Amino acid sequence: MPNLYDFGRRIRVRAAGVTKNADTLVRKVALVADQAVVSGTPVDTGRARSNWIATLGAAPDTEIEPYSPGEFGSTAAANTQAAIDQAETVIAGYTSGQEIHITNNVPYIQELNDGSSAQAPAGFVEEAVLEAVDEVTRAHIISDQYV
Repeated sequence: MPNLYDFGRRIRVRAAGVTKNADTLVRKVALVADQAVVSGTPVDTGRARSNWIATLGAAPDTEIEPYSPGEFGSTAAANTQAAIDQAETVIAGYTSGQEIHITNNVPYIQELNDGSSAQAPAGFVEEAVLEAVDEVTRAHIISDQYV
């Protein structure tokens, strides 16, 4: 017959699992958002795509050169992979309670998101956020493991 001690132990185990699953979900949602926004950004020289920078704690206020400079989208794949790799490395270091920022400081990023490039429709940033929201709605953090 179950007793109060066993019940308390099971609740503590479940609570620890919720915390772990919530942290896993935060990382997954950040990665989904990053991958979507990086991949959705139109590319010519690689500058805008390379400048999706993930940080923990505070948003960066800097801009970087393209990981792989090119023209006419010739280095799109290389810049995409490098930007995603950068975010994966940072997000892997996330611990409970930290803020994850995914920021782009190129001066024309808003124009690109407004549809100034024929390569991508307007609203690719908003679309990335919706993909991240979809990830949250599919998650089950109150279970034995994150699903």
